[in-house]
Amino acid sequence: MVPEPRRPRRSNALPSAFCVVVAERRHLKNLAYHLLGSVDVAEHAVQEAYTGWYTMPDDQQDGIDSPFTWLVGTLVRICIGLLESSPPRAGVQTADRAGRLHGADRPPQRWGAWRDAPML
Repeated sequence: MVPEPRRPRRSNALPSAFCVVVAERRHLKNLAYHLLGSVDVAEHAVQEAYTGWYTMPDDQQDGIDSPFTWLVGTLVRICIGLLESSPPRAGVQTADRAGRLHGADRPPQRWGAWRDAPML
């Protein structure tokens, strides 16, 4: 019997740059989910933010001090755009640009009440 040649040991740790990107994406997706309330729409919003970053010319990218901060700002603007363009959901109060409330006939919920609200 011929012994099997020894292979070099591989590290079980992923490259640190990959881990950073995965963690960054998880944070962005969590933020988008909390703003939008839908996993699928949150994934779409995160994809749009990354598309904006990776299609940006190199000279513009070089001028940005914190890519993660840029991604968060872009993601929030995308989420706000999606929320403004979507039709209001039943039982949810909305406000127009002048601040006038429309929608549900119930008083607004206290801050943090979203934790107790059922998932739609």
